Amino acid sequence: MSGGQDPKVFCLSCSDSRVSVHEIFDLMRPGTIFEAKNVGGLFSDEAKAALIYAMNHLRPEYIIVLHHTSCGGYRSMDSKVEPEISSHMKSFGGVKSRDAVDRYLKKMGLKPSKEDRHRLIVEEGCRRQKAEIMAFLKVNYLKDYAAVEGGRFHILPLIYDIPSGRVFKVPDALEGSQDMVRREF
Repeated sequence: MSGGQDPKVFCLSCSDSRVSVHEIFDLMRPGTIFEAKNVGGLFSDEAKAALIYAMNHLRPEYIIVLHHTSCGGYRSMDSKVEPEISSHMKSFGGVKSRDAVDRYLKKMGLKPSKEDRHRLIVEEGCRRQKAEIMAFLKVNYLKDYAAVEGGRFHILPLIYDIPSGRVFKVPDALEGSQDMVRREF
């Protein structure tokens, strides 16, 4: 390991101290995941630079977009916060995720609990970050984009549930219900 690195996974996640990717996926040795972390786990310019490095030098087989419950970055959009955090969440899609969920809930006539609304916003954010990465790959790494489309390269949108320690796959589309049942990954 000291001579270089060879991770097969690139992971974009939140900088929340409770989100330890190696612990979440029960990885014993360092060097198995190449990580980019920021508030909300957004595909920011810095995350893009990390992905470019990974694609050009490490050739990962999986890209994981890992969001989590009780995310302060996504919660910050409903309150007054530091301008840097507000700008980050607005610039890289967090606000669009919240607005899409609120439109959906209104259209469907759903009134979920505050926690379920937050979970839907985080899930929508995860889906949108995956879409941003897909668009980036399509423009800059067409061969890898085609491999994703063909099922030979994978982008996984996942949610880490902090209270239970479980990881769930994000549904392909925005969906809300009274019970908010999700499939464990």
